Amino acid sequence: MSKITKSANGEDCQVRIIGVCKGDPAYTIWSHCRHGAAGKGKSIKSIDVAGAYACTACDAAYDQLQGVPNMSRAEVDLDWFHGHMRSLVILTNKGLI
Repeated sequence: MSKITKSANGEDCQVRIIGVCKGDPAYTIWSHCRHGAAGKGKSIKSIDVAGAYACTACDAAYDQLQGVPNMSRAEVDLDWFHGHMRSLVILTNKGLI
């Protein structure tokens, strides 16, 4: 695990998908971007800086492991990308990037 992925321990979810988010830092992980532009490939995760603090439920919704009622794929992606931006600010404040 990198310093970035370890830093998710105890953080608040920054993705915050309404109706999905657990809202409990005990469930926060480092969610990697699922797009190839972030370095993702077959069986390869994107680079760590291309991620977000997300609870396990928001991460699963982003990875399409569970549906999100009344939200399009684009809306879920937008929530994730907003979480990514908030996470970059936190990583910067922690001195990790």
